[in-house]
Amino acid sequence: MDTVYALLLGIIQGITEWLPVSSSGHLAIAHKIMGTPPSPAFDIALHAGTLLSVAAVFWRDLLEMLKAAARRSWKSPAGKTLVMIAIATAPGALLGLLFNDYIENLFSSVLFIGAALLVTAALLYIASGKKGTKDIGKREAAIIGIAQAAALAPGISRSGATISAAMIYGVEKNKAAYFSILLSVPITLGAAAFELRKASLIELQPEATLVGIATSAVVGYVSIKILMKAVRNAKLQYFAYYCLLAGASCIAAAVFFNVR
Repeated sequence: MDTVYALLLGIIQGITEWLPVSSSGHLAIAHKIMGTPPSPAFDIALHAGTLLSVAAVFWRDLLEMLKAAARRSWKSPAGKTLVMIAIATAPGALLGLLFNDYIENLFSSVLFIGAALLVTAALLYIASGKKGTKDIGKREAAIIGIAQAAALAPGISRSGATISAAMIYGVEKNKAAYFSILLSVPITLGAAAFELRKASLIELQPEATLVGIATSAVVGYVSIKILMKAVRNAKLQYFAYYCLLAGASCIAAAVFFNVR
């Protein structure tokens, strides 16, 4: 892959992984526009970059959770967070294992991606008016996990679905965003390990891969900051408007211009 394409895809991944607009949907559309075939190995590299951005922002929290796991201190604040993350990860992991091939086929449908972006828009718009006060318990974690499972489909934003589901159910908005970002770590690592079975690492070009990883990490770091500020200032509706426009554009391209 050309380094210019790697740079562009790294920027797209870094922006859309954390901002609630669907990274999977945008990457699928980007590959179609650029004429580059999807590369599981390169996509894994891009996700590694965005995981680095999580580590850069929340390294203290992640370190505390590792300590809690090592001590089996499940009743500590960090330990409780780990338990909630485990509960919320289960639905997506199960759905991904059972329906992986079917889900992958959806990535080739511009019409489906457009419709899914409209779903994301609706969720974000509904959530934008919510003012919850709840913390995240087992029931909230399970609901967030179901939302994350739905976001395996391209066009449904993982961060958008999980944050929206939490806020609609009454979780305080900052806690919803914080949990959503941390929740990305196990599901992304699990998906990467699963995809490595069929990914050809030999096809990766070192220079382009490093550019993609570095770009997605740096842009992802900035995107996390933007997301947290947007949630804090109750600005989710602006992302809803963007997803509405993007979804409608995809549907129009598929219906009127036969873009597949």
